[in-house]
Parts: sequence; structure tokens; C-alpha cells
Amino acid sequence: MVAESPAKFKPKLPQSTPGTGGVGYLPMAMPRQREPYLYPFKLPLVVCTLASLTTVVLSPWPRYHHLLWFLVAVCGCSLCSVICQAIRMVSLVNTYRKLYCCSNSGTAGAGSVTAGSNGVMGSPASITGPTKDAVAGAKMLLVDTPSRPGHKKSLRAKGHRANVSLDAADCCDQSAESVALVIDCEDWSESTSSSGTDWSAGPPRWNHVFVIPNYKEDMSTLTATLDALASHSWAHTYTIVLAMESKEVGAAHKAGQLQEQFGCTFASVVFTLHVLDAAEMPGKASNVNSAVRQFYHMVSGDRSSYMLTIIDADALVPFEYINQLENVSAAATNPGVHIYAAPVLFEQDNSGVPGIVRATDYMWSGLAAQNLNSWFGVGFPISNYSVSLKLVHDIGYWDTFPDAIGEDMHMFIKAFLRTNGATHLYPIHAPINMLHVQGPNWVMSLWARFLQAERHMRGIADTAYVLHEWGRAQFSVRKLVMFVACLEAHLIPVVTLTSLVILPVYYNLFMLATTHSLPSPLSLPLPMRVLAILGQANLSCIVFVIICYELIRSICRRHLFRLMDNDKHERCWWNCPRYLLHCLNYLTLFVSVWFYTVIPVVLVVGKHMFNMRSMNYIVADKRIKTQL
Repeated sequence: MVAESPAKFKPKLPQSTPGTGGVGYLPMAMPRQREPYLYPFKLPLVVCTLASLTTVVLSPWPRYHHLLWFLVAVCGCSLCSVICQAIRMVSLVNTYRKLYCCSNSGTAGAGSVTAGSNGVMGSPASITGPTKDAVAGAKMLLVDTPSRPGHKKSLRAKGHRANVSLDAADCCDQSAESVALVIDCEDWSESTSSSGTDWSAGPPRWNHVFVIPNYKEDMSTLTATLDALASHSWAHTYTIVLAMESKEVGAAHKAGQLQEQFGCTFASVVFTLHVLDAAEMPGKASNVNSAVRQFYHMVSGDRSSYMLTIIDADALVPFEYINQLENVSAAATNPGVHIYAAPVLFEQDNSGVPGIVRATDYMWSGLAAQNLNSWFGVGFPISNYSVSLKLVHDIGYWDTFPDAIGEDMHMFIKAFLRTNGATHLYPIHAPINMLHVQGPNWVMSLWARFLQAERHMRGIADTAYVLHEWGRAQFSVRKLVMFVACLEAHLIPVVTLTSLVILPVYYNLFMLATTHSLPSPLSLPLPMRVLAILGQANLSCIVFVIICYELIRSICRRHLFRLMDNDKHERCWWNCPRYLLHCLNYLTLFVSVWFYTVIPVVLVVGKHMFNMRSMNYIVADKRIKTQL
């Protein structure tokens, strides 16, 4: 059962970590996990991929044209999949409009507003509505710096009606170029957020625990993430678990600094040190597995009341995520066996990232968002998700072998199979704001995104894991849907891209080299003409998905992240409007599909074919330009 009013978490007496200013836990031995032998189950995936490539190579010879119907069949399945994605995106747009736009119809826009409204926006120097008496009733002050969009620092009043006498200039860094001050001037017990959050709902039903795995992350990144959580109304009930790696020099000292900085903001800030075992795959899964196992032993009493939220070190979580998590889990049957996840948006550092990286991340974000909106409660979390401590313990925590590198997707599959299909994925319609992958320069940013894409494609092994564990759960429609979703995530896109991208290029180049002329459309074999039609239909649906994603992104930027869309009126140095440049960025997808999908897939399939184990995990390079 979920606790009605969770008590403040107090960990057991910790052991002191030598040489640090904070309090932590010494590393504990992790139990060895038995790694399943997945190679026989990877072979069907490898064979299908190689069959599609072989069909492409043999396509110029007429006697092999009948093999092209295999590609036609897969592209037909892909078209059905993309049509479903487009329908789910339309549903998402309607959901976000109802959640944010309709409830914000009475609020003011980007300019300064009158004193009688629910909030005040504008530069500190131009705020004329609220007086010091009005500010004294505020429950929080949010200082937003445009150099780091979406990141707000909170200055909390102690108590509901604390006497706060602050001038606008006192709430911001005087050296900043400009700031936007957002003040809620109503009483805690009477106010509601612009998205419908009821601040008078009382304490949360769950004991919320935020697990933040990190390795060599910059302090400014971690501080920004914790600042976002500190701005929540329930921050004083949160427990923060900093999952550190023991191999990082100074990790305990860094955690101690964060404990000192945020110790009074949250109910508790603890950190764990993960010592990598020889059989473990380095990365997020093994770090989170170690941290949650240690946290489980810190907790005494009813462990079923704890809700873990696993977030990346650069994730800015809005309070609306926790508010919806509370409401959605309260309405669910047996909420402790389900997984909850929100989409991801990249709205922190758009200007400093190459356009091809931005377009790739936007496309990935849009497809991930519709995946969470499944009609059968079957989908895959993306980087950040919530799961109860009891469910994690009952299914044996996270797998740490190399083929479980996609810990978010793998976690849902494992929970679904170990609970005999009882686990559902519930979408939380409050996207989490994250950083793009970004290197020290333009070239390194492109390379960092390629390394991330190659790591993502290793998740194709989860389809083999589903085949290996097929007998664990009874057959059901949802189980079949989960298997199809795995194929949709990895195998079907691979064969589709082979058919629609590699095949036309190869066929035309071959005919040009042998006949010294390009073939006319009517001279193409029938399967290739059918593939051309399917390709145009797929492209049209993808464009529609992108349009829906941009609508959702615009809604969240304005109403959830409180980011002003002033950039649409600005111009680049070559006098091109930024919104036009943003649209043109999507044209780079025709190039990025080669470097961030086709080539990584070929590399990963080649490794699986020869059963090569990839034990390396390269942390994505993410940078914050401005120190806050």
C-alpha cells in the first residue's frame, strides 16, 4: 500500500567516508548475476539484417528481383507502424493542449502582467505590479537565466506566510545580462499552478526518491539538476541519492559538497559509491543497480511506499511530473507494479549544438514520445522513469551484463516478464528538459553523437532477451505487442532504411557504372516501384510526426518550461530568420540517417554476428556553457 503521508526519510547511521566533507556509505559487495546466453537468439536478427543487405547487393540482376518482395513486406509493416505513430502523436497533441493550453487561457503571455494575476513575468527592473507586501506572501521565487533556458533557481520562503522583504534586484545575479522573475503572489493553500497543479493537495502519497547516476559530471550540471528539484513544492519530502562511481577521483568530495549545499532543502541527500565488478558492464545500469541495492538496506519500515525516479545527471524535472505521477499512480490498479515515464525534450543548449545533432535528437525525441503513448500499456522508458522500490527488489534489480546496456528499455521488459505481464507503462505528460550531446567543438559534437547512437543501437540485444525469456510469462496480446514493439524499435527501422536509403543509391550507382545512364522510373522492377511508393508514404507520415512534435515542443516551451519564443523574431548573422533555419535543420535528417542510424546498426550487427562483447561505455559529453 502507498503511504498517505510519508514520514521524512532518515537513513541508518552511515559510515563516514575518509577524506570527504560529507557523509556517505562505503561500497558494498554486489551479488553476482547470472548472464543469459543470448547468442542463439541474436542470430535471427543478424540473419534478417544480412538478408536485407544481400538483397540490396543482388538487386541489379533480374533473376533476383523476386527477393525484393521481402523488403516490400518489411516496408509495408513499417508503414503501418508509422501510421500508428502519427495517430498516437495526434492524441498526444490533444492531450498536451488540454493539460497546458486550456488551463492557461486566462494567464498572461510573455510580457509583464498586472498585480492581480496568478503570476508575474518580466525583467526585475520592469516589474511594477507586485509590492513588497505581495512578495511576502509568495511561496517561491524562480530566477530564470536566458543563458541556460529552462533552468530556474528557487529562493524558498520558510513557511507558508514567511516575511520576505526582497527587492527584485536582490533575487538575481547582478552580473547576468537579463533575468526573468516569476513570482507567485498567492498563498500556498489557495494557489494553483498554471498547469492545474493543486498546491493544497497536502503531502505526496509516495516517498519520492531521486536516483542520479553520474560519472565525471560537471558540478554546474548536477547543481542545475538539483536546483530544478529544489523548486518543487514537495522538495522538503524528497530523498536524493547521488550514485557515484568509486573510480572517479574526488567523487565522494563532490557528493559532500552537494550534500552541504542542498542538505537543508531536501529531506535527505545521501550518496553511494559503486565499485565495478569484473563481470559488470560499466555504465548507468550497474551504477543504479548498486545505488538502489544500498539504498534498500538504508531504509527501514514499509519499503513499498518508496517511489524511485531514475534521472540523468542533466535532467531538469518539472514539478508537474511529480504531480502527474501522484495522480496517475493513484488511479492505477496496484500502482506499485507499474513503471511511469515522461518524454524528453532538449531545450537547454540549442544554440551551441550543430544543426544535424539537434535535428537527430528532435526526431528521436518525437518517436520516443509517441512510444510512451501506447494503447496497450507497452512501451519503453527513455532515460528517466519512475518505479517502486518494492518492484525493483522483487524482480532482482537491474541487470548489469553487457547485453543489458539499454537499462531503461531492459528494465521494462524484465519487469513485464517477471510479473507475468502485470507491469504497464504509464505515460507522464510532463516532459523532462535535457541537454544535447555536445563536445568542445563542432567536430567533436558530431563524433560524440555518433558514439551515443552506437551505444543506443546495442539495445537490439533486448529483442534477443525477449526471445530468451519468452516462456517466463503466459502468452497474451500484450506480450505479442511487446515483441512487436522491440522489432519496431530496432529491426524494422534497420531493414526499412536499407530498402529506402541504401537500395536506391546502390541500384542507381550500379546502373550508372554499367549502362552509363540512370534508369527511368518505369524501367525499374515492380518491387522497386512499390518500394518507391511505400517510401513516399513513410516520408509523409514522418513529416506529419515532426509537425506534431513541434506543436508539443512549442506548448511545453511556453507553458511548462516558461521559455519565451523570442528567437523566432531574431535573425542569424546571414540575415536568415531563426525559425526558418530551425525548419531547414530537419533536412539534415537525410544525412544523419546514414551516420546516426545505418552505420551504427551495421557495426552493432557485425559485433553480434561474431559474438563480440562490447564492454566499453562512453559517457555522452554534455556541456553547460554558463556557470550558474
